[in-house]
Amino acid sequence: MPARGLLLTFLLFCASASAGQADPSLPAGTTPSLPEPPPAAEPLPPPPGDDTGSDVPPPTVRLPAGSGVIEVGGRLSVRETVDSRPDKVWSGRLSLPATRLEATYRFKKKLKAVVEFDVQDGLKDAYAWLDLPHGFALRAGQFKVPLSLIELESSRWLPLVRRGLMRDVLRDALVLTGRRPGAQLEWKCKDCAVDLKLRAGVWQTGHDTGKVDLSKGLGVVPAFRGTLTLGTVELGASALLQPAGSIDGGSHTGWTAGLDVQHELPVGLGALRTWGEVLVGRTEVLTGLEGPFLTARALTGWRIGGGARGALFVEPFVMLSVLDPDRTLHQDRVWEGAAGLNVGQFRHWRLQAQAEVREAGDAVPAVVTALEDNLASRKAVLLQMEVSF
Repeated sequence: MPARGLLLTFLLFCASASAGQADPSLPAGTTPSLPEPPPAAEPLPPPPGDDTGSDVPPPTVRLPAGSGVIEVGGRLSVRETVDSRPDKVWSGRLSLPATRLEATYRFKKKLKAVVEFDVQDGLKDAYAWLDLPHGFALRAGQFKVPLSLIELESSRWLPLVRRGLMRDVLRDALVLTGRRPGAQLEWKCKDCAVDLKLRAGVWQTGHDTGKVDLSKGLGVVPAFRGTLTLGTVELGASALLQPAGSIDGGSHTGWTAGLDVQHELPVGLGALRTWGEVLVGRTEVLTGLEGPFLTARALTGWRIGGGARGALFVEPFVMLSVLDPDRTLHQDRVWEGAAGLNVGQFRHWRLQAQAEVREAGDAVPAVVTALEDNLASRKAVLLQMEVSF
């Protein structure tokens, strides 16, 4: 230790003496100027708005790439699901519902390219986003069809372990939602006093083969969505048209339209978050008849804490869903209730528990009873751990 102390003292003395020597090239009495510090790095531009439902949290790794930047992130979920079968037998299953990796390239605020991959399910998102003049933007590739607020919302923001009945019906049975190849024109009003956004585009048909006889159309599904934000309330309206023959089992043109609302209300140390939506339409897929159907869903969660990345939080939640496959028929409704609790560190990890109860009428269509291995009427308990990186 004495030797180290002497060495440090000697180095400090030499540095002080060197700093005190005058530069012979300067006139006498001139004080040498300190070198200017290097210019600060230009801050990264904020990412353009993205509400396509990407399931990967904001990335924590940023890598320079020429004039742009590459962001890398991911998410891993481990879930235990215990279901009751129609014969009252309970069974359990351990699964990995999400093993996601995402890479995003950004060039200032003008261009973005996203590739999101799930190790088990394959490619999820893969699209390019281009900023255009006058508030317009163009998105092309594979991403979510803008129908149904809760389906479009990223699962990283939802308190749910899984979306339940409406996910089974809207995506798996009716092929209305989910990710598909398509192109979308977006517009945001820059001169409005309120936040107004419009989106319109076409997506590849949900037909299993991805091909449609040209006599039945071009094999694309047009969709539209508009949102209006007033303070902490967002109001939305959406519509989708399914041309004849665009999905398996349908020979008539179908349509779906919906209204939705999203609200975040500060309460105590956290916020009460609420989503609500109603969708109506016509389809022959559910009942074999071109009857009117209705779906509705409401979800609310009270997040106590959180807000800042890494902050601890607790969030109880409840959700109620209903499906009426044909409003002209009786005893064909399906109800589902879900309740649960989340605890964890905001945007880092969370432990989730969810209980579900689903009840179906006596005249529920066969398409609905076939969902999730004939679990139209069921009870379930889910436990999940989710880690974001």
